[in-house]
Amino acid sequence: MKRILTSNSSFETLRKGDYIYVDKTAYLHSLVSQEGAMFFFSRPRRFGKSLTVSTLEAIFRGKRELFKGLAIDALGYDWKTYPVVHIDFGDCGKSTPEGLDGWLKDRLEEVADAYGIGPLDMTKTSDDLFAKLILLLSKKDKVVVLVDEYDKVLSDNALASNVLELRDTLKGIYDVIKTKGALLRFVFITGVTKFSKVGIFSGMNNLYDASLDPGYGTMMGYTQKELEENFAGHIDQGVKDAGMDREAYLAKIKAMYDGYKFTVESESVYNPVSIGLFFTQGHGRSFEDYWIDTENMKLVMDMATTIDLDVSDAIARGMSKRALESFDIANLKGMKGNPNKIQALLLQTGYLTIDHEDELERILFLRVPNGEVEDAYDARLLECFHGGMEVDQEVGDMCYALKAGDTRKFIDILSPFMSGITYPAGASREVVFATVVATLMRQMRHQLTSTVEDRTSGGRIDLSVVTDKHVYVIEYKVDQGADVALKQIREKRYADKFRLEKGKTIHLVGISFSSANHAVLDWKEEILD
Repeated sequence: MKRILTSNSSFETLRKGDYIYVDKTAYLHSLVSQEGAMFFFSRPRRFGKSLTVSTLEAIFRGKRELFKGLAIDALGYDWKTYPVVHIDFGDCGKSTPEGLDGWLKDRLEEVADAYGIGPLDMTKTSDDLFAKLILLLSKKDKVVVLVDEYDKVLSDNALASNVLELRDTLKGIYDVIKTKGALLRFVFITGVTKFSKVGIFSGMNNLYDASLDPGYGTMMGYTQKELEENFAGHIDQGVKDAGMDREAYLAKIKAMYDGYKFTVESESVYNPVSIGLFFTQGHGRSFEDYWIDTENMKLVMDMATTIDLDVSDAIARGMSKRALESFDIANLKGMKGNPNKIQALLLQTGYLTIDHEDELERILFLRVPNGEVEDAYDARLLECFHGGMEVDQEVGDMCYALKAGDTRKFIDILSPFMSGITYPAGASREVVFATVVATLMRQMRHQLTSTVEDRTSGGRIDLSVVTDKHVYVIEYKVDQGADVALKQIREKRYADKFRLEKGKTIHLVGISFSSANHAVLDWKEEILD
């Protein structure tokens, strides 16, 4: 079996070290064959963007020996070398315009030194230095510009007071690309968030956004075929070590790590880092949530807990494509009251993915990609609501109580848990309560079945829970008596749909939630014969 490397995104390292490399060079051949083309590509972090940029750099440096046996080697590329300017903002930790400008100048000076055309005048601004560098390099040949993680500085500081000044500093760099287009052989820019037609890339009309192009829908991530062909030996070993049937083993891997769709028409793909870590850290038998976008996690959680966003309802309603097209990470503070823009953020950061599209209305319908993301998102959302404290023990205890039919124990754990919730300023208590309960239930999904807003002929149940021996029909009210909730369950005959659950005890549960102290104020239960 070839080795797996997840800690390094260098194409040359992978090829020289004989590590697994899933061949994506046919896509890259399509890109690099276009003279003077400028491409933008957005994908979640740790999804192969940096490896793609590294591979493009190797192509334009003419390192054909690294591509022996790969698709591009047989496609007639000329392998001519070009001067390359590669800027990787993944390495930039600056948070002020001055710091960012200085960091950019240092990177540009490194490129100039590598090509023997320095020193540059470091008293100039970074955009002036960039323009000068391109002019000097173009005397050798047309210049290739590769920019990785263009938006990282902005997402790191999205809620800071100086984010617009940081954006202006970056805009100067992209203005140079726009004005020096005649001197450029190829431009490739990556990021997590799509570029807005205003803002940083304003006026770059020849920058083509390939992010939603079906022709490049599987350029990053692994298709099912790529997984089974490239990781065949690891899969065989994993089947043996996990003691599972091969079909069941592959189905479980798919449920946990597949499911990302970046265009409506394209095949779903696996998260490449998750697969690599599953077979290395997890030894091919530990189905954990390996992909955690730690850099964007805090940002996503801050947004998710500061607006009244019912994720289930928002997914059901879909997201306007216009919200995605006009998304600007530098204006994130102004998006807190806009569920469409929050969905756009969750889509681009990988916490949601495309399910289908209503072309007439230009609405994208989204879903959670897979079990790994659902587990990670819900667990950390609960931790954020609970002041950063881990909640695994409480979730496990509540699940055990429900399976045992012990409603009192469930409420005894739920009440102090809810009273410890941190409520964002201005947030609706009803929405936060419903969101937290729904998230708790999703955390238990491997051991029981729960449905939020469960439809019946009489209306919608706030929550239904089905275990192997018990059924719970739960209605909750805020600042009203539990008897009001229980009366609603009876009058609307919510339990009727569960009477065919033979051998199971049906619990009708009304819960009154206090907006004053955030705890369970009262609860009542009726057990049906």
